[in-house]
Formats: sequence, structure tokens, C-alpha cells
Amino acid sequence: MSFADKTALELGRAFEAGTADPREVTEEFLERAGLLDPDNRVYVRLLERRARWEADAASDRARRGLRRHALDGVPLSWKDLFDVAGEATAAGSLALKSRVPEHDAEVLARATRLGSVALGKTTMTELAFSGLGINPKFGTPANPHDEKIERVPGGSSAGAGVSVAAGLAPAAVGTDTGGSVRIPAAWNGLVGLKTSAGRLPLKGTVPLSPTFDTVGPLAKDVEDANALLALLEGRAARPLHAAGLSRATFWLPQGGIVWESVEPPIRSALDNAIRRLVRAGARIAEHPLPELDEVHALAWDPKASRLVAEAYAQWGGMLAANESLVYRPVFERVMAGEKLMAGDLVRADLKRRDIAARYLAATAGVDAVILPTVAIAPPPIAELEAGGEPYGRANRLALRNTTIGNQLGLAALSLPCGQDDNGLPIGLMLQAAPGTEEKLLSLALALERLLK
Repeated sequence: MSFADKTALELGRAFEAGTADPREVTEEFLERAGLLDPDNRVYVRLLERRARWEADAASDRARRGLRRHALDGVPLSWKDLFDVAGEATAAGSLALKSRVPEHDAEVLARATRLGSVALGKTTMTELAFSGLGINPKFGTPANPHDEKIERVPGGSSAGAGVSVAAGLAPAAVGTDTGGSVRIPAAWNGLVGLKTSAGRLPLKGTVPLSPTFDTVGPLAKDVEDANALLALLEGRAARPLHAAGLSRATFWLPQGGIVWESVEPPIRSALDNAIRRLVRAGARIAEHPLPELDEVHALAWDPKASRLVAEAYAQWGGMLAANESLVYRPVFERVMAGEKLMAGDLVRADLKRRDIAARYLAATAGVDAVILPTVAIAPPPIAELEAGGEPYGRANRLALRNTTIGNQLGLAALSLPCGQDDNGLPIGLMLQAAPGTEEKLLSLALALERLLK
């Protein structure tokens, strides 16, 4: 019996029923990773000793009827910016390769206390500063949905997405500062949840921009994402019920930046999803939403980027001292923060708060806003790895729609809604007010079932 295609909750239920053992499941995933990821492009490293010890403990609890959580005994992959005690945590940067924390990140500690198994640490964009997932220094995992052309996996949680899509982990934990959970989810055919700012603790997580950094799961389906959110919060997983779509209202923004350069297959997949929602009785409000364009312009203003300013404050000195070790596109984006002025940043902060208030007021009567997660299909790695204009354009298109949710402090989720002509997954994104993750997951579950 192979466990690679099982969801995290299916594995948990098998442990509960005694039809599978956490030890054999963990061994299968360790073996698959060793065979299918020999050059460590998905996993920076496997945590074999820890994983086996945790699986042994989970097996003993299951045998005695003492399981702690629905995901007790389930192995998870962790992005290499979550501190793991005694293990190098470099956030994808050679300049940090000797960084060895003494304690687990808080979310990892919570998950461990509830019985999950830490399988390994996954590759990522250097310092989490790109939506493409390219990292020539540590290795870029190829998107598993194209066997002929090595395409980008999406970033910055690159290895996280590929670990799940390629059957090297049942689920993964990543972070999202401008789309770093939702982009790899969309391009790998997964569900990716961007939690509201502050919902999950960042303690023990290598920072990029503390204002916008969030922790979130990448999963095979919405129910797994719900269970993972509970695990990361240190609580029991509550049953998830699908929302009644006949009572739901969705805002589909008309025109504006979010639809520019959207590839035809992606637009077609979104149109098909909307038609199904209408047939299910959902109300679709089709109106412009100008706040999306306003916050987009603010986020990408080179003179007013809070994200770039915080990235430079965190890492500018380290990058300047290790320039030869740093991937050039990341180096240039971070070092652009050197020229930012405090007054411009404060004015941008005030403007962002005003836009957010107007956005929340405008959308208060709807359950969620629907957008394409990413405007383009994942491009070939070889075309972008050298950096320059092609890299910059692709990176901006990858991040464009997802960044809006971080800038506005929203909860957001990407779920699969089809494939293009090359068999590459397409993501549909739902955005909702901060703190409404449970409602968002309920809506997403209903939509997931409708689209299947």
C-alpha cells in the first residue's frame, strides 16, 4: 500500500483505525525523497533522526488510543525559514548557511506537541524574496506538472509546494509575504491558505518583512488546510462544513490591474468556475473595485515600499558583506531599500490604511472577492534564471494579484480550478476580511466540491 497519494487527514484516520502506522508512512516518504530528490532541490535536508523518533512516539500513542490531534503522526515538510533546533536554517541563503538555532519556531513547536512528524526542510527563494521559486545557490525544484520542460515551482515556498505535488510529503508549511504560499499552491495544483497578519506567530521564523509576513499551509485539499491551520494554532481540528452557495455572494472585480495580461486559459477557467457558481445559486456582483488598483500601485512604488524597506533593514548589511554569495535579482531588490526615505514610507503607510478601510467598507456585503491567483502559467526556469528584465517581468506577474491580500491584511486562499492546454494547474483565489479564515475555508470547501 502506497501512502503518497493520501491526504493528511486520510493518513490521520488510518492511524486512528489502526490500518496504517506512522512509522511505515514516515519511512515511505523518507525513502521517496531520497530516491526522487537525490540532488536536494526539493528538500534542503531531511530530518531523518527526528522524523523517526517522532513517528515512533506517534505510533505508540495510536496503539494506546492517546492520539493528540487529527494529524498526529502525519509527516509534514517545513520551509527552510522555520527554525529547527540544532539544524541549520538558512532561508535559502548561502550567507546564512552556518545559522543554527537553539529552539524550534513557535508554529513547529505547536505542531510537534500535537504529534505531527517533521519530515524535512524545503528549499525556497533566497530570503523569501520572489514569487518564482528560483534559487541557483541551493537548487530550484522543477514544477512536477511538466515532464518535458523544467518550469518554475512558484515561490517563495518553492520546495514546500513541490514536496506535496510530487508526493514527497502529505502537506507542507510555508510563509506568505506577497503570495509565497498561494503562488506555489496555484502552480502545483494545491490549496494554499494565506492567514491574516498576526493570526499565527512568527517567532522563530527568519523574517523578510514583519509587517506582511504570514504563516500558512499548502495542502491537497481544503479540509487538510483547515486541519493544518488548527495544528499550527495548537488546537484541535474542528469539523469543516461546506457553505451554502445559494446564500453566498461573491464580488468579481471588473476591469483593472488584476485582469491585465491574464492568459486566456486562466481567464477561461475562472469563467467556468463563475458559471458553476451561478448555476449553484450564488450571487455574483460584477463591479469595479478601484482599491485593488490603488494598493497595487502603492505596493510597487519604488519610492514607498514598506516591504523593501523592512527587507533592507533586516538584511542589507549582511547582503552587502556577502554580495558574491547572493542571487543577483534578490540582492538588487533588497538593496533598493537603501534609498527609501522615512517620510515617504510613513505617507505610504497612511495611504495603505485608508485604502484598506475603503476596501473593507466596499466589500462588507459580500462573502469573498474572486480573483485569478496568478495571471500566467509557470514559465521555464532556463528563461529566467539569469535574471534581468525577463525575470523581473515574470516575477511581477506572479506576485501581482496575491500581493494585494498582504498589503490589505486580508485572509486569502488559492484552490485549483482547472488546467491549461499543457496540463499546468490554474488557481482561483478567494479574498476575505482579516480574521475570517473559518468562513473562507467553508466557502472554499463548497467551491472545491462544485469544481470537482
